[in-house]
Amino acid sequence: MGNMTVIKREEILVAAALLVLLLVVYLVYRPGLTGPLLLDDFWNLRPLGEEGGVNNLSNLRQFLFNNNSGPTGRPVSMASFLLDAQDWPPLVASMKHTNIMLHLLCGTVLFWFVLQLSQMLGMNRLHSSHIALLVVGIWLLHPLNTSTVLYIVQRMTQLMTLFALSALGFYLAGRRLLEDNPRKAAISLCLALFPFGLLSVLSKENGALLLALIVLMEFLFFRHRQTTAFFRWWFRLGVLLPVAIVILYLMYSLPENLAMYDIRNFSLGERLLTETRVLVTYLWKILIPNVLGNSLFHDDLAISTSLINPLTTVFCAAILLALIASAIYWNKQAPVFSFAVYWFFVLHLLESSYIPLELYFEHRNYFPMIGPLFAIAWYLRRYLSAHQETHLKQTLVIVLAFILATSSWLTWTTADTWGNALRLHSAWAEEKPRSIRAQTTYADYLNVLGLHDVAMERLELAHSYYPDEVTIQLFMWNQACEYGLEKPHTLESIANNPQLEYYRDDVNQHLQILIENMMVGVCDYPDQQILISLFERIGMLPLPGPRRASYHVFFSDLYVFFGMLNPALINLTQSFELNPAPQLPVRQAMLSASAGNYSDALIFLERAREAENSNNPLLPSIEDEIDRLERDFSERL
Repeated sequence: MGNMTVIKREEILVAAALLVLLLVVYLVYRPGLTGPLLLDDFWNLRPLGEEGGVNNLSNLRQFLFNNNSGPTGRPVSMASFLLDAQDWPPLVASMKHTNIMLHLLCGTVLFWFVLQLSQMLGMNRLHSSHIALLVVGIWLLHPLNTSTVLYIVQRMTQLMTLFALSALGFYLAGRRLLEDNPRKAAISLCLALFPFGLLSVLSKENGALLLALIVLMEFLFFRHRQTTAFFRWWFRLGVLLPVAIVILYLMYSLPENLAMYDIRNFSLGERLLTETRVLVTYLWKILIPNVLGNSLFHDDLAISTSLINPLTTVFCAAILLALIASAIYWNKQAPVFSFAVYWFFVLHLLESSYIPLELYFEHRNYFPMIGPLFAIAWYLRRYLSAHQETHLKQTLVIVLAFILATSSWLTWTTADTWGNALRLHSAWAEEKPRSIRAQTTYADYLNVLGLHDVAMERLELAHSYYPDEVTIQLFMWNQACEYGLEKPHTLESIANNPQLEYYRDDVNQHLQILIENMMVGVCDYPDQQILISLFERIGMLPLPGPRRASYHVFFSDLYVFFGMLNPALINLTQSFELNPAPQLPVRQAMLSASAGNYSDALIFLERAREAENSNNPLLPSIEDEIDRLERDFSERL
């Protein structure tokens, strides 16, 4: 009885420690609430303000299902943003606060998952709670996670992780109940996949990798445990079959992914070589928490062109191969070590392998770092159990307390910087002089402050490193045009530059600004032929499909401005071929009608109706608008 009382008291202390930890994490992150919107925040959240805000069913469907961040559209993540705002601009502090609360919720679910896993691996409940508490403490306070928590749009990563951990927790609960309570086990296993597994994928596509983690745990930990017929069918149909479908989808999309390398300044081989250095850097930052180099901008990362250029590539490749080889060799002797290695690599399979994404982002470690942290806590607890010396335990407790305190301080200082827009942008710009994004983002903020000359200096710095990058040149020209500064170069010189490059930023936003300023007469523009030549030259650059579709829309706007109907219609047709949105032929119909060509306008409306019928049924319909225009144009014939 006395032993049970001691255990209960210990469990109460662990629960109290978890609550205190959650409070400390909240206070550590609180200074970041006053920070600004950044980069993809604008692209993903600005649709909140379209059509007057998300205030009706049509606008709701448009916001939830028209996001292009991934194949699924990530509707769960998009829906979560509506908790904080339904129009534009949003209350930024509210959105960041929700991210912090989600971080705490993720930590709580992580505690449940680690507690169950440790117990299933033979650790008693009390020691399992110690492991869970340590993993959660380090993970919640790790400075590497700051950008995930305080970068609003990375709520997608948070929700994916939250639901994936929930799914894994229900999987372990079901696995544990198989023998004693098959009915409850079946319910728990079904919940793992539906809704939690599905919610994870619909938050961010990486959630599908939780299926690989289930396969991993079955292989490493549970393959010799007794199962039931239901579990075997659940595993085959609910886990292995979806894994096969994902693999087939990746194979099907392989040509499209490889084609996307045309818009990158690195090849597939160079990406794979560079990722060896990136993954080792991730591991170093996970194991040795620090804030050096923890920036949102890594577009200045040196590309590995061979195993010896830079020389660190071959050493990093050797480290990764050694880790994988060790994990394979010690599968049976040290399954938790192997589990940590496999976990890290499995969860980097999509974002750090062949898919032509950008090379480096800290938020990609939010979920993967859990495996290594679990292994550290597991072996530390086993070491303590095998060595009962009091002084050793006291020393380790002091060391762990120091690590947590240091992590808290590092994360608090980082969050404090994130909470001050001027300090944040200036720090990144100074730390990353070769980063175009760091310089242009800082320039944007300086313009908000009215410091247009200083903003131009940041753009000139970026231009000095990348003299042929078209987005920088257009940014500088628009900057000079809008604020009456001396133009550093002409639009004609951009159009005639045979070395013109496009690998960064979105050129369309600069083309849009150029056209809008031209329409309202902000400054003097060159003649018509120079502007058309500029657009034609940009069209020769390797634009990805969606951006090329938008480019043709802006090219059409340019021709409309000059009253050139036919090339305007042709560009809209080229955009429609890349993106068969019904709004494009509707636009063509209205242009044709404005020129009195009502019969052509009706043909375009028929094309719009066909596109509408084949459109995503989850998106709002424009059939009523098509009907109205058809009636109007028919009456004018």
